[in-house]
Amino acid sequence: MNLNDCRNELASIIQELRSIENGVRSDFRGIEQESIANIISGVADHYQNNVLVRLNNVNPNRLADWIANRNG
Repeated sequence: MNLNDCRNELASIIQELRSIENGVRSDFRGIEQESIANIISGVADHYQNNVLVRLNNVNPNRLADWIANRNG
């Protein structure tokens, strides 16, 4: 798995979380439905705004150099 594969997989997981959140909001009715959907949204937001952003900022050339130097 390369860096782009990781990015794509994480983006796919985030989309799936958004889909689950929307399903909870539309398919379930009850006291906790909104709370559960908000928790799922928070998890998706965290991965999108923190993890995916950092992963997108990784320079593949610098990463390759770091790995080469580490295995040196």
